[in-house]
Amino acid sequence: MNKTTETLLEGSGSSFSLASLFDVVVKRLWLILAIVITVPLIVGFVVAKQPPVYQATASIIIDSTVPQYLGQSFKDVVDVETNWWSAQELLQTELKVLKSYKQAEATVRALCDMKVHPSGEPGVTVPGIQGLMTPEVDCSKPADISRATGLVQALLVVMPVRESRVVNLTVEFHQADMAARLANTSARVYITRNLERRLSQSEDAATWLGDEYGDLTNELNTAERALIEYKKKNNVVAISLEDQQNDLSNRRKKLSDELSQIQVKLISAKATREQFAALQSDNPMEDLRPGIIDNVMLLKLKGLYLDEYARVIELRGKYLEKHPMLTSHEERLTAIRADLQHEAKLAQKSLEAQYATLTHQERDLKAALDATTQEALRLEQKAIEYNRLKRSFDRLIKVSEQVGGRERESSLAQHLKTNNIRPLDEAQVPGSAVAAHLVRSVLVALLLSLVMGIGLAFVLEMLDSTVKSQEDVEKAAGLVFLGLIPKILPSLKPPEPVPLAVQSLVKAGSTDLYVLAHPRSSVAECCRAIRTNILFMTPDTPPTSLLITSAGPREGKTTTAVNLAITMAQSGLKTLIIDTDMRRPRLHKTFGLPSTPDGISRAILGECEVMSVVRDTGIPNLWLLPCGALPPNPAELLHAARFKTIKEELHKNFDRLIFDSPPVGAVTDAAILSRMTSGTVLVAKSGATSKDTLALLAKRLFADGSVNVLGCILNDLDLDKQTGKGYYQYYAKYGYYGAYGDDVVDGKSDKKNPSPESA
Repeated sequence: MNKTTETLLEGSGSSFSLASLFDVVVKRLWLILAIVITVPLIVGFVVAKQPPVYQATASIIIDSTVPQYLGQSFKDVVDVETNWWSAQELLQTELKVLKSYKQAEATVRALCDMKVHPSGEPGVTVPGIQGLMTPEVDCSKPADISRATGLVQALLVVMPVRESRVVNLTVEFHQADMAARLANTSARVYITRNLERRLSQSEDAATWLGDEYGDLTNELNTAERALIEYKKKNNVVAISLEDQQNDLSNRRKKLSDELSQIQVKLISAKATREQFAALQSDNPMEDLRPGIIDNVMLLKLKGLYLDEYARVIELRGKYLEKHPMLTSHEERLTAIRADLQHEAKLAQKSLEAQYATLTHQERDLKAALDATTQEALRLEQKAIEYNRLKRSFDRLIKVSEQVGGRERESSLAQHLKTNNIRPLDEAQVPGSAVAAHLVRSVLVALLLSLVMGIGLAFVLEMLDSTVKSQEDVEKAAGLVFLGLIPKILPSLKPPEPVPLAVQSLVKAGSTDLYVLAHPRSSVAECCRAIRTNILFMTPDTPPTSLLITSAGPREGKTTTAVNLAITMAQSGLKTLIIDTDMRRPRLHKTFGLPSTPDGISRAILGECEVMSVVRDTGIPNLWLLPCGALPPNPAELLHAARFKTIKEELHKNFDRLIFDSPPVGAVTDAAILSRMTSGTVLVAKSGATSKDTLALLAKRLFADGSVNVLGCILNDLDLDKQTGKGYYQYYAKYGYYGAYGDDVVDGKSDKKNPSPESA
């Protein structure tokens, strides 16, 4: 696989630049100019034929709120709190209303009811809608009203004035008085409808508020009576529920405090009682029970008992048991002890009595507290019911005041008839037509046609998938670029003498012999450059036989083959051009030779020797082997072994063989010939050959390993359209180094520089 094959398999990318965009515009300049000129002319012609258009404008002011004649506290029915955003929303809403169908219909009906005097007839009146449409509008027919409404809706242009609340209503019509009438009627109807809407809302609101106020008054009276009855029933008139609740709360607090104190004392008494029962003793001196050890009387008696007991002990030491003094003191000791025991029993009874008293007090306080709690609960229920009635009564008072106030404001709004929309300027009957209408239409058409033309040029360029440059050949098709051949513009007078055999053809302007007639033109120089590129691609073994083919018909392969053969012949190589296009041969016509059955077809069949049918073209070092009779099976004929023998014989007599074959994409002849030649050259016509087709055919040839594809020649390239693309400018400006001196380059004379020797 050679380098060309690798290039074919690689991806290709494209980039856009300002230069490429400019090239697209230049390439399609005639299309763009045709659109830019034609469209404005048509638009101007159509607009000029239209009747004159008159413009009338009425102005109104749209305020966010209505005038406040009764001060800031007065609110209209439709008033809302406004800020900048809500004011903008209001303005946009009103603009939509102005352009609405209902507004236009109301304007039409107002025009139907209007009576105007036609010009020149002051004593006659006609409906104001007369002259709006043809035929005239019949206001009694809904269909006519609908048609007129649509027209009015389309004619009215609503335009707010920047940074203000002014709105202009503009009408353009072919009748001056009708334009002014439409603008003024639209403004007047809009103001009237807006006021009617506000008054209708105020009237509806006043009626509803009046009904609601009456119902609220009845409910308020009922609530007031229920509240009074409840106060009487629950004795709330003399003493308020709040005072009763406060008094009851104080009582409960006092009872709760006393109960707490009694419970503390009861706990202490209960503990003392339990200790008394646990520590009871028969010996008064050992009795440590509460209420005894801290009893003053018992303490005194204990003192006397101890003193007397000490005396008895002392007397027992002095006297006998029956001694009167001892007996007297023992009796006294017994009496003191009896008093102690009696006093202890009294202390115990006092303790029991105290405990019983505290228990009774606790029970009574609990009962009183429970009764107070029950009374508080009953009072709370009364307060809940009372508060419910009171809240309902207060709410009805507040709502009744609000509804009554709004009812009075709504009634006042009906009488005031305030409106937030007011007229500013009436539309005057215009004295002249809109002069800029034609100019504006043409300018708009010019701008749109320019955009359309450029857009169409780019669309066509994007849809154009043909080969147009070296990049397309190398990147899109993956072929080696052998060179280009500019677009040939034949000259009737060749600058140099030509052989007599082809002189008539050259004078007739044959493009096939252009290189012969113009050896120093850019076309000739490009052909010589291609010849050099082909010969030096493999300098050690240059191709001796070349197949010139193309993707499709009429892409210039025959012209390229002839001009390339001429350049090779001019370089001193014995060159034979062979017409192997056995379907549509024309090389004999190119060189002005008569058509005969003798040719390569008969030579392959063995009916003649090949050298006997080779003809002299009259051009030094150039011979022609014509096709001869058309065979019915060209592909099978080229497959014959005889054809290979003929090719070898021709190689012995000529330095270069150039085969002109049918298109490779149409028939298989070129594919067969490509295997038998040392090099195949594809010809692509600029702006005609498809990139995809060229790439597909190149890939098909590369797939056959026996085919040597040398590259591609870009034919019929218009250099005038490529002047902005790099090296192409040298072809166009200098004729690829060859257009010097008194020479004709592409049919144009160039006498600026002397002519050097051609390569």
